[in-house]
Amino acid sequence: MKILDLVDDVRSGCKSVLTTMTLEEYKKLSFFAFNNNGNIDGQRSVIKRSSTAAKIRKRMADDFRKGAIFPQVVLGVLFSTENMQNLDESKFYMLLESVNEGQISIIDGMQRSNIYFENYEDNKQQKIRVEFWCSDASTKLLYRMLVLNTGQVPWNTRRQLEVIFDGISNKISEEIKKTDPLLDIQLNILAVDEIKRRKAGMFKKSSLIEMYLGFNTRKVNVDVNDELADEFQRFDMMEAIDSAVNFEMFVDTFRNLCKLDFAVTATSETVEGKQFASGQDLFRSDPVCLGFVVSCAEYIMGKMGVQRSDEEKRNRALELDNKIAKVIKCIESKPETYLSLEVLNEIVEKLPRTRIGDSLRHLFKNAFSELIRYDKLEEIPSMETFWRE
Repeated sequence: MKILDLVDDVRSGCKSVLTTMTLEEYKKLSFFAFNNNGNIDGQRSVIKRSSTAAKIRKRMADDFRKGAIFPQVVLGVLFSTENMQNLDESKFYMLLESVNEGQISIIDGMQRSNIYFENYEDNKQQKIRVEFWCSDASTKLLYRMLVLNTGQVPWNTRRQLEVIFDGISNKISEEIKKTDPLLDIQLNILAVDEIKRRKAGMFKKSSLIEMYLGFNTRKVNVDVNDELADEFQRFDMMEAIDSAVNFEMFVDTFRNLCKLDFAVTATSETVEGKQFASGQDLFRSDPVCLGFVVSCAEYIMGKMGVQRSDEEKRNRALELDNKIAKVIKCIESKPETYLSLEVLNEIVEKLPRTRIGDSLRHLFKNAFSELIRYDKLEEIPSMETFWRE
């Protein structure tokens, strides 16, 4: 391997290392990631069904065997913050030799990698170009991934958010483990969507993805199955991902959501045969989770377009922590009545059936926004006041 260039990305604190290497060297570094769809959940796998793609792939393979040079594949590499400091060529060589295969992901170049590996045996020593995007934070690598995909054939929102959240979910767990070890023991982020939530503290990864998008865009009308046709939403997303403070605020909000989830699940109030039959059913619902998260995002960061300083965001987050603690005390003081589940179900049943998901998200966003803004919660007898907002 030969390093052609090493450049600092001053804005993000990342390093771009452009190299040439043999195909044999590339396979040793990236084959694990390739066999795991880029080693990023949601990465586009090799396109096989399209007849057009098959023709292009055949032409690319022919060209490669004749010595063609393709644009560089981009590999993401996670190094520790300490190792990222003063990273130069000699240090990069040393670190790359000891890197774990799980720390490398293909963030651009799955189709080219497929051509390389299908034609590996007779071309082991052929030179290819590889760019390494080095960072100490997965969010920065994922920001880079979105940049690389801007203007290309669009991914749907779910796929993009799965890519983003694969790295972020681990970071959330790490942050919660450091700040709240007891909650970390109780928390279970489900990697497989088919597994049903059986108790408080269990969340599907897809639900967490939707919460993260809602938090960063401050929008409750998030349809993760729609194509991401709105480039402004993409811009909002990329800008938010790039903000370490916004991520910190999301983790804090999710922590508060979990605490509320455990509190409402411990209540004894029940309504037979209804959508929200018990407290456990509340945060099992994606609209409830999204409504809570978006209301918290607006409280901490303001409406979309508002610019608050990092200090102000942190102060607002501390205020929110105190407010949620008061809400939990209210719930615990009236475990049989405070949730007003009967009233909630009556309101839900009267909502229009068309676009019911949107109606539910707005219902819970409005309710939680009023709950958070209200200063004297002790004078409110139950959640009925807020459900009726």
